[in-house]
Amino acid sequence: MNRLDIIATLQKALNLSDSAKISSHPAGAVNHVYRVQELADSQLPLIANNLQSSGQPKSDHNPVDLAVKWMGDDDFSGVNRAHQFALQQQLYRLGVAPQPIWLSDDETIWVEQWLEHSDSATLSMLELANTLARIHSLPITARPLDLASRWQHYINVAQLDMSSELYLKAQSLRKQVIKSEQDDDDYVLCHNDLLTNHLLLSADNSLKIIDWEYAAMGNRYFDLASCCLINKLEINESRELVKHYATLINIDEHDAIAKFDLHTEIVAITNDLWFAALNANRSNCHKLLRI
Repeated sequence: MNRLDIIATLQKALNLSDSAKISSHPAGAVNHVYRVQELADSQLPLIANNLQSSGQPKSDHNPVDLAVKWMGDDDFSGVNRAHQFALQQQLYRLGVAPQPIWLSDDETIWVEQWLEHSDSATLSMLELANTLARIHSLPITARPLDLASRWQHYINVAQLDMSSELYLKAQSLRKQVIKSEQDDDDYVLCHNDLLTNHLLLSADNSLKIIDWEYAAMGNRYFDLASCCLINKLEINESRELVKHYATLINIDEHDAIAKFDLHTEIVAITNDLWFAALNANRSNCHKLLRI
């Protein structure tokens, strides 16, 4: 679906007035993100009421300010949006994430609080390690990541040949993946997509974290390795991050590095499988458009 069609869909689904402002914002490989500003007394009763219940003022002069995600092109990730919504409600109450406002019945439109005066945070390796440690210590129990099942899902979507290099690599690590998620000492809430652009510094200098769609209970070192990969950290930066993290949570540095190195390989395979599934999904969509 092109941008104009997406905007028209949002206008209809959210019952926006003609005066509503919709602006496109940078997004990821799949979802489209828009900022929607609408008068709070206009045609968004459910959303306006949700914002009012959170303590935000409602008046003719205070517009409802929303971050709206179009997720209609995601036919491959396997993300449970209802679970994500419930999880982010908990995270919002803990002051970690923006308030989720509304999820459409077909789970293609996600609405959450727009963080006013927020900019992507520029963090040192120590600050990034501290953010990861903070996430991992949150008193929340989410659904398990179950990485082996996710791998199989991506393999099925991508229709990988059983003789392909990627499939064989995944199979060779399968037992280690299952074992890593059975380690109670390292089993914590993980973000699993902690791009620095997902860390927003608000006007009051508080740090908020967005894009929790891949968050789940999993191995802390998978989250660390994922953070390093998606932020394209150099080897020395990754080592510095792990060392700071080990100090912060009081664990042995050498043990932490060994576990991190294993999960670096696991994350690389996960990333390759994810992109294989994404590309296969896009290819199928293009075929359907030509029919």
